[in-house]
Amino acid sequence: MRFVFGIIIAEDKGIKVVEFSSVAVNGLSVVVSNPGSVAFVIFCVNFGLLLCSVIQLAAVFVLYKKTACASVVGLANIMLVGMSAIVFFVQLFMYVFDSEFAVYAVTFYTCTVYAMFILSGVYSIMLSKNSLKTLCILSGVFDLIPPVGMVLTMILSRKLLRDTPVQEYVYSGYAYTYAALGQFCAKNKAVLVDMAGDEEHKPLSKKQIKSMLKELKYGTNTAKGQFEYASSLAIYAPHKSKKAVKYMKRAADGGYAPALFNLGYYYELGAYVKKDLKKAKACYIRAAEGGDGDAELRLAILEIKSNNATEGLARLKARADEKNDVCAKYNLAICHELGYGVSPDMDAALDIYCDCVKQGLAIAERRIFAIAATDINSAQNGDFFRKVTDREFTGTFKIMIDGLIEIKKRHAADAADCFLKAVKKEDGWEGFARCLVGTLYIDCGKELRDKCNGAEFIKTAMNKTSYAKDVFAVIPSAIRKEIKSAQNGKAAAATKK
Repeated sequence: MRFVFGIIIAEDKGIKVVEFSSVAVNGLSVVVSNPGSVAFVIFCVNFGLLLCSVIQLAAVFVLYKKTACASVVGLANIMLVGMSAIVFFVQLFMYVFDSEFAVYAVTFYTCTVYAMFILSGVYSIMLSKNSLKTLCILSGVFDLIPPVGMVLTMILSRKLLRDTPVQEYVYSGYAYTYAALGQFCAKNKAVLVDMAGDEEHKPLSKKQIKSMLKELKYGTNTAKGQFEYASSLAIYAPHKSKKAVKYMKRAADGGYAPALFNLGYYYELGAYVKKDLKKAKACYIRAAEGGDGDAELRLAILEIKSNNATEGLARLKARADEKNDVCAKYNLAICHELGYGVSPDMDAALDIYCDCVKQGLAIAERRIFAIAATDINSAQNGDFFRKVTDREFTGTFKIMIDGLIEIKKRHAADAADCFLKAVKKEDGWEGFARCLVGTLYIDCGKELRDKCNGAEFIKTAMNKTSYAKDVFAVIPSAIRKEIKSAQNGKAAAATKK
């Protein structure tokens, strides 16, 4: 009997068996008929090792195709396994024909297989610098024990297929679309809000600011004038914050409700003054008594944040029921989602969010979209995604949700069509819809030109939404270089004309 790595070859006295199939069958029949023999044990171990190398190759191939990190090492790993497979058949035939170099071939094959496992371990450890650190390191270390390392590498490849933190890792697939959705979720978290301060302040030149402040100062003989002067100082001259607080306190002492609200906000956040929640609460109460609705909401939020969620929740319910205040309803939904004063209940939260959407509250639409997007590519079972997509919506928001469903199904073309429809609506969703169209072209475009067109489309959204700049920042450098090269080419052509 003669042992070959993974196969037993039989040879009769002085008679070579040159037919490979007969040799294999005869050798295997001898081994199997003696399950207690050393040859049988060695055969099983080596055959298992061979099987492990094949499965390991499949797992590493998935990692290599999924990530752009350490791609050289990943490619070398795959090539090494391919070479070892060739060497395996070479040494097998060398044994069949009783070559004097057969022993070297077997040794070389064994070294090649173990080199593959070692390189696979190095590859896994290199991936650990970006994501799933513990699993990557364990996979890398235990690759020296093939069966264990193989299992860990398979788990790692499965994790990366189902969960892609794109801002930490550079992936192929739907990487940049997930990056865009991640940016959206990060900016639309479940946070208690009031509607105060939503107005935008136009930029002014130094000369304009000086003139405006000078004019406002003449009107500081009334509480309203003091408030307007203090507010303008806080916005346009933050270096004069002490003066802003001084006039804001004067207006508050005069009982002016907006000034009381702003002063309470200063105390709550510790802006311009020392943080003092008791003073903040006192200011909000006086402002609410003066008829400031935002102060009532802020007071409820302050109580919830101060571990008095029951009273805060009662205030929100009263305002939502008695005055049908959509902002109070939105905060109630946040309480149900996060469990402030009540047990967490996503179904109840979604019911209230949907009611807010019907009343036209844009922030409620964004929160619902973020809930679904958070779950779209996670390793969870998709409960949140289904809870959202089972609801009925209308208008542009329905189109956006439909696009999200197509992304979940990995139907890139259909998803892009949905978001293009949303772009044509030219409303509050236009900018982000443009981002998603662009990232889908980058992720799924077959040609570099498609990816460049996607990047250009994202650029068109920069003046419409703040998400576009963040998404454009993660676009691959190769695409950026191509865009820059194309732009330089157009500029050169225009110059020649």
